[in-house]
Amino acid sequence: MALLAVASGVAAVVWQRPVRAPVQVLAMGSGELSPALRDAAQRCLQWNSPHRQTRQDESERPVPVSLADLAVAIERGDRTLVLFMNDVGYATCDAESAGTDQESGGHASEPWRHGYWLPGPVQRLLLTSTEHDGGDVNVSGRISGRVDRLVLDHGDGRSTTARLSGGAFGLMTSDARLKAGNDPELVSYDAHGTEIDRRPLFQAEDQLEHCYASPDGRRIYGKPTSRCLPAESWNR
Repeated sequence: MALLAVASGVAAVVWQRPVRAPVQVLAMGSGELSPALRDAAQRCLQWNSPHRQTRQDESERPVPVSLADLAVAIERGDRTLVLFMNDVGYATCDAESAGTDQESGGHASEPWRHGYWLPGPVQRLLLTSTEHDGGDVNVSGRISGRVDRLVLDHGDGRSTTARLSGGAFGLMTSDARLKAGNDPELVSYDAHGTEIDRRPLFQAEDQLEHCYASPDGRRIYGKPTSRCLPAESWNR
């Protein structure tokens, strides 16, 4: 198992669906960790340690994080996924669950390229799936202060609601059988229940329909278009 892609602040992972019914846990913050997820978080911190990195370039070194920075942790079957976020950037790991003797999996760490500015109300950071074109998914990332509810529209009449906490979101589907051809979308709503954003789940950040600009008018996300939408501030 390894991270398949890490680009523009996005990590993607695919693993095989276990034959047995998997354990499923979605934790928002270090206070909700199961024993397996706590072990996974500690393992990720070790992998992210500067002492274990061989990168010489200062700009390529991992973002320093601690257990207090843990935002989302997911346990599904024999896989665990953890996401740390702080003011500097993020670190994420996928690994074998606690109880295995091998340290196998993938790790990614990157500073925020544009600080607190997001490409609209939501920024997807980690997407994992049980199949190459869908199946069940785990999704996590950052949200702006406008987002009161975030939902994954499966594209087949069903939906899954994300959990929100401290400017982070986490979402885990169960027996969803998502298909990329159904165009599943992440849909954001404000406190009044009004839809404020809708974007394809499997669309990369650099392929967004709109571009997004900082308050000074500088385009910071998306392809150049005639009119950029305003970037929104991350609300931690």
